[in-house]
Amino acid sequence: MIMKRLIFTLAMLISVNALIAQTSAKNIVEGKVVYDVEWQLPEQLKPMAANFPTELIVLFKGDSASLKTESSMYTSISILNSKKEYERLLLDIPMMGKKLSVIFTPADQEKMLDKLPELTFKETNESKVLSGYKAQKYLVTEKKANQNFEAWFTKDIEVIPNTLTRYYDKSYGFPLEFSSFMNGITIKAKVKEVTAGPVPAGSFSATPDFEEITMDQLMQMNGGR
Repeated sequence: MIMKRLIFTLAMLISVNALIAQTSAKNIVEGKVVYDVEWQLPEQLKPMAANFPTELIVLFKGDSASLKTESSMYTSISILNSKKEYERLLLDIPMMGKKLSVIFTPADQEKMLDKLPELTFKETNESKVLSGYKAQKYLVTEKKANQNFEAWFTKDIEVIPNTLTRYYDKSYGFPLEFSSFMNGITIKAKVKEVTAGPVPAGSFSATPDFEEITMDQLMQMNGGR
């Protein structure tokens, strides 16, 4: 009888621990997301298509996420903390010999509101497995540009918003295949892999060799756009 109770107790403990592990595994608090991307470039930028990367990497920890974009001409890191409404852009431009850091103030963010997409969603009955996660299909319309596309979300995992996924409410789940928007350019993104694990120290800050400038100064460097 004692042996049966011991076996039963152990079995219950294993089951409870397994349940806790599954529950906590859904919320990945630190790690990396790799995206395959396609850039929907306007005509004037199509000759430079080879300079746009086909893969983007996001590092995340706690409430912070950084999106790294690398090309032959520059490297940029977009750092976002959506809870604190903190946003910073790091630019490394070797051909200009410049490393620039821009912290977007609340006033800066207010100026950019009119450039943010306006999305509406319609859920469908379609589902499929993407990158090992069950995903639900939504039909999305970006109202400002009257642009229609599909987006696939999973509720198997939880990952904090980053620069690509910031336009999507967490209630739909984590976006696995979707369109995003960066500086007036539409990007089709698909999650290649999500990996839990430690990220390098300093992933969400600037090193001392970066020059701090304002958003207005950055816009002037970009021809005032």
